[in-house]
Amino acid sequence: MSFLTDADAKRITEKLLAAAAAPETRVYLNPSRGGNTRFARNEVTTSGFTETCIVQVTSSYGLRNGTAQTNQIDDASLVDVVRRAEEIARLAPEDPEAMPVLGPQTYTASPGLFSADAEQINAEYRGKIVGEAIAAARAKGLEAAGFVQNFADADAIATSKGLFAYRRTTGIVYNLTARSNDGGSGWGGGVSNSVAGFEPSSMTARAIDVALRSARAVALEPGNYTAILPAECVADLAVNLLAGFDQRGIDEGRSFLSQFQKQIAAGDKLFSEKVTLISDPASLEAPSNNFDIEGQPLRRTEWIREGAVKAIACSRYWAKKAGREPLPGPENFVMSGGKTSLDEMVASTQRGLLVTRFWYVRPVDPQTALYTGLTRDGCFLVENGKVTRPVKNFRWNETPVKMLRNIEAMGPTRRVITSERDIGSALAFPSLKVTDFTFSSLSDAI
Repeated sequence: MSFLTDADAKRITEKLLAAAAAPETRVYLNPSRGGNTRFARNEVTTSGFTETCIVQVTSSYGLRNGTAQTNQIDDASLVDVVRRAEEIARLAPEDPEAMPVLGPQTYTASPGLFSADAEQINAEYRGKIVGEAIAAARAKGLEAAGFVQNFADADAIATSKGLFAYRRTTGIVYNLTARSNDGGSGWGGGVSNSVAGFEPSSMTARAIDVALRSARAVALEPGNYTAILPAECVADLAVNLLAGFDQRGIDEGRSFLSQFQKQIAAGDKLFSEKVTLISDPASLEAPSNNFDIEGQPLRRTEWIREGAVKAIACSRYWAKKAGREPLPGPENFVMSGGKTSLDEMVASTQRGLLVTRFWYVRPVDPQTALYTGLTRDGCFLVENGKVTRPVKNFRWNETPVKMLRNIEAMGPTRRVITSERDIGSALAFPSLKVTDFTFSSLSDAI
């Protein structure tokens, strides 16, 4: 992609701004390319490559805003998209929450976001991963399905007040499910911004191992159990805290934190003191963008420190209205971990459940942060410090608040993908052993 450089991105944004006649203009440029190889039933099903460039212009006449978009970058198309945005803005109703565009900003570097080796990934590289996975599954009498995807893109934002922000990102994602004829199912997967250190063979081995061990599962009574949750499960539930860490939602009574405003002000611990949760674009564990869609800088922020809430996101509009400082929401999450392995968690458990994966996590009640979901791809009963048998899957109903209060043990923090966020996922969480996790009913899913 010839324009995937900061100099070319700046040249295109300058052309767009030069063509603008509106009092204020913000332009957004997103060139991207990526490849994918998918497989099912031990055969490759599709392999593809996409390349595009999104050009978006937002024009403002006071409180009237209009946005237009194109995927063409020739001079005539750039002028046309500006004119269409301005025409829409002149016809649009006033938006009482509209905010002026930003001027120049200073950004924290995110050195782990881009890697030249990942930018060079091709179909041959993806095919090697898939071929090895299919061969390993066949050797064990299993059927494998999944995908390998790679991407390289950039974001550039510029405004008529002189702001210019630019970043490049690369990534690779692998996701595999292995299944047996007698009901066993296992999963493995991971994400990285770089080829270096990315080990798909270990992910394949994990999926195959769990598929073999989870066959012929038996039904177990629903109820509240001690749960041993790998980092993927912890991330799947914990990231939903983000929806409640919004100052406007708290002030308007729509957040689960609305009921804890006095405790937050007093610095009380709402979670286990083991919990520290941050976002940081410079993180090497899970690097993220260093600016948001408005061009606001993203910096290291402690959202929870040793169980106490330390920061709450606040939009520019609400900050102005409420007399607060604006704080953009996080683009990544990194939770501090411990040193206890999953095997050690099992050994210390008298009776509980070892879960492989959560699936279809959905909100039930935002005001209490109650969520529901399913276990999937392997669930096991633990008795007297040992995994004794596979059990049928459950539907669960639980809150990330309770999960992060009832921590008995923590594993090391590691980068993960979840059932809801895979491409570009910037999440690093530990495995947890938690008490009193609510498994509410049985599920026929495997």
